Amino acid sequence: MATTMAPPASSPEPQPSLSAVSRMVGVFFSPKPTFADIVRRPSWAAPMMVLLLISIGLSVTLGQRTNWVEVSKDQIAKSKFAARSIDQLSDEQKDRIYEQAAQRSKIIRYVRGFIGWPLLLVVSSAIYLGVFKLIGGARVNYATAFAICSFANLPVGLKELLAIPVNLLKDPNSIDPENFLASNPAAVFAGSDLPTWQMVPLAFLDIFGIWVLVLAAIGFSAADPKKLPFGKALGLAFGIWAFFLVFFTGLAWIFS
Repeated sequence: MATTMAPPASSPEPQPSLSAVSRMVGVFFSPKPTFADIVRRPSWAAPMMVLLLISIGLSVTLGQRTNWVEVSKDQIAKSKFAARSIDQLSDEQKDRIYEQAAQRSKIIRYVRGFIGWPLLLVVSSAIYLGVFKLIGGARVNYATAFAICSFANLPVGLKELLAIPVNLLKDPNSIDPENFLASNPAAVFAGSDLPTWQMVPLAFLDIFGIWVLVLAAIGFSAADPKKLPFGKALGLAFGIWAFFLVFFTGLAWIFS
């Protein structure tokens, strides 16, 4: 009796990777399968380019439209040390200092437009990687962490994109270059007498910033779902957020 040989089991075909555009769209509308694809084949060039171009556009808009002299006056007035030192000067000396501070702030805004995102993503990816590996036990490398963070920050890119037409239409005297879109409670108190250290926690309660935290948690959970279920990843992401909230609030309190 002839024996029949069972056909060899065929290995599953690798899933085709999403295109860069599909990934950027998917981050907003179907983040879980999108980040699973990003983790399988990490890439970051496309979101980095988009974030960079939007950031440059926003910086040019703010640089040209903002009344930087008034912004400098407000910043100096909210700092007890700076306000105390400038009160002793003549009006002419004060005007010169305000003009110099305005020029510095404007230049810094332009520089941030070009190098802000690359620096932020390099540092934030390292922080997320350290926390998720050391505390969460995730098995993930820096390249994957950088790709996750690049795509997870696209909502902030959307925020900056929306801010460009908004600030083109606003009165230059009402533009706040640090809080350029009313997406957090701090925008409600813009121009008030609240000290800077009380404004910092309100600015941290930003819709787009919290969106980024959720996406980062989804991304790192996709990188190692056994070690990092979504709930744990979300808790670690908000832990990082809480640390920086306390840190920058304390820093603003010291220098206020």
